Amino acid sequence: LDNLSMATSGNYRNFFEVDGVSYSHTIDPRTGRPVKHTLASVTVVGENCMNCDAIATCLMVLGVEEGYNWCKERNIAAYFIVKAETGFRERYSPQWQHLFGEVNEK
Repeated sequence: LDNLSMATSGNYRNFFEVDGVSYSHTIDPRTGRPVKHTLASVTVVGENCMNCDAIATCLMVLGVEEGYNWCKERNIAAYFIVKAETGFRERYSPQWQHLFGEVNEK
């Protein structure tokens, strides 16, 4: 990355379990509760690392669909890793593809 910063936020390492149910450490300020969605992590690239970190955390609250649309509207470079039935899937914002080239989905 030339003159850019990168930050990642995720729930894949920081969570807790109660009675076999996993809860995210990311709290949705709209509800005051842990987030409940399939987004495992999101990486953001931009000019300022502190802003990238804040945006990545915000996107973890929004989830993949709302977060993707938010990034698309604001030209934010973001890479989403989403839990799937078997393994994970990836999603990239258009600005991520602009910065890093065409991404070939598997």
